This record gives sequence, C-alpha cells and structure tokens, in this order.
Amino acid sequence: MSFKEIIALALKILSFIGVQYLFGKKGSYPYGLLLKFNLVEITILVIICDILQTLFLLYLLDLSFNNIKFLKKFKEKLRSSEEKKKSKFREKLMKWGDWGLFFIAALPYAGGAISGSIVAFSIGMKKRKAFLIIVAGCILGALIFYLSFSGILMIVNVK
Repeated sequence: MSFKEIIALALKILSFIGVQYLFGKKGSYPYGLLLKFNLVEITILVIICDILQTLFLLYLLDLSFNNIKFLKKFKEKLRSSEEKKKSKFREKLMKWGDWGLFFIAALPYAGGAISGSIVAFSIGMKKRKAFLIIVAGCILGALIFYLSFSGILMIVNVK
C-alpha cells in the first residue's frame, strides 16, 4: 500500500467518524457504503466510535457537573426539585435499572452512546458499570443496523 493510498484511507476513515458523530448510525451506514466500506468494516468503526464517545461523555459529564460551580449548583437544584417531584420517566428507569439503560443505548434510531451516557449520569450509575452496559447496548444497536442494511442490500441486489 502506497503512502498516497494510506492518506486516502485515513481521510475516508476521518470523514466517516465525522459523519458518525454528527448523524449517528443512521447517517454513517449509508455514508460508509458510499465510501466503499463493507458492512463489517462499518460496524466495527461504529462500535469503536461509540466506545470512545461513551468514555468521553461519562467522564465529561462527571467532570463538568462536579467541578464547574454553575453546573454544580444547577445539579443540586435539579436533585432537590426531583426529590420533591419524582418524574415518571426516572421512576421507570430506576425500576428497569440496568436493562433500561441497555435498551436505551441499543435503540436503533433514538438511542446510542449519547442517550445512554446522559441517562446513566442522571440516575447516578457508577461509570464503570454504565460504560459496560452502554457499550453492550451500542453493540446490539450496531448489529441491528448491520442486519437491516444487509437485508436492504440483498433486496436491492436481487434482480
């Protein structure tokens, strides 16, 4: 592989990562196909992006809400108002626990690393446990997309 081909591949991967972070799986799978990646390569890249994004978000949320004075006050205010009036959604999440977070992270069109990280932080889950559950959900979500796109490609290629 020549230097020029390596640079071209690196640029393709970087553009794919940009699309993944901007539009999620629903944008990165069609874009990956346009870049001539196969579905396995796309799925692996999506899972790697979700792992990195989950790590970043879990630590960023914890760092920002615990160290920035304005956000710390906001967090305390939210917690005190929530104690007075528990939200139905939060109660359901607490009832479903780990499985609720897993399914939120696995949702094909509305879930993922961002939603899972925010929910895990809001219910006060430990970062390590939340990371494992969110990544497992993201893997399931990526597999759902993989199967969906492989079915679509089979239909389109049948003549």
